[in-house]
Amino acid sequence: MAHGVLIAAFLLVLIGSELAVRGGVGLARWFDVPPLVTGILVVAVLTVAPELFVTFRAVTMGRPEMALGGLIGSNILNLLFVMGLGALIHPMASPPKVVFRDGGALLLAALGLIGCALAGGVSRVAGALMLAAFAGYVVLVFATDWRRAPEHSVPLARALFRSEGPMPSTTGSFVVLVLGFIMIALGAHLGVVGAINFAAELGWSETTIGLIVISAGLSSPKLLLTLWSAVRGHTSVAVGQLAGAGVFSFTLVLGLIALFWPMAFPAALASRDVYILAAIALVLMPLLAMRWRLSRPRGILLILAYGCYLAFVLWRQGLPLPWEF
Repeated sequence: MAHGVLIAAFLLVLIGSELAVRGGVGLARWFDVPPLVTGILVVAVLTVAPELFVTFRAVTMGRPEMALGGLIGSNILNLLFVMGLGALIHPMASPPKVVFRDGGALLLAALGLIGCALAGGVSRVAGALMLAAFAGYVVLVFATDWRRAPEHSVPLARALFRSEGPMPSTTGSFVVLVLGFIMIALGAHLGVVGAINFAAELGWSETTIGLIVISAGLSSPKLLLTLWSAVRGHTSVAVGQLAGAGVFSFTLVLGLIALFWPMAFPAALASRDVYILAAIALVLMPLLAMRWRLSRPRGILLILAYGCYLAFVLWRQGLPLPWEF
């Protein structure tokens, strides 16, 4: 039963996320919003809508392990498996600005999360600081991408990529946006409920379910977008949007929720996974800086690294590894 609920939740979140972005971009085109603004404040924000809804629902149901586990696990999955799979399909361009600005911002966000872990929770003050960091990151992106050509600006290229096709109607865009939000909200509720039941069925901790199951659902829209971008050769957009999604997750999403619903930091995440996330963000920067692209061999390395992390999470849960049978 829990399996079916989770599958339905994943589909709702996946389809709802796509509809929300399409509706938001359609409204931005009708109101003649500049493409750079659309890329940063419409596409990027709506891309992390699943994280916002799922984290909010988990926190309000008293499940901080699932809330933070889903956020941390989905970003680890994005940075290792999703980015590695994209590079395996097509070597991923990683311009210096993407590496240092977006990758650096992601590393700082991960270090801020470590600060919350050491403090024992994500307080309202921490939430306010996260939102201030989000505003600073947005200003930085505007300042460095203003009047840039699309091939040199990830948000601009992302906005133009999403704006392809005929102009939709205002009413149609609004309806699609609202429908997308409804589907994401319903998928978030079903996802958290299904994950709770799934954890009970397997006897797993909610932290493990957050790191593995919820993270997979949150990463599914980024996975499809990255694969589509890699197939079409828009690789710098793929790398930039994965790094940027991480920044938005740990500043905008977590900051908004902590401002109203402070939460304790689960001990398992505070002692291990948050440090693993920061280490990945740190190691990823030199990997992307090698010839300013992520090659297929390094993509395979990232995929293998995620496999090792997944094995570590399962071993920590108490499951035997293949060589222990």
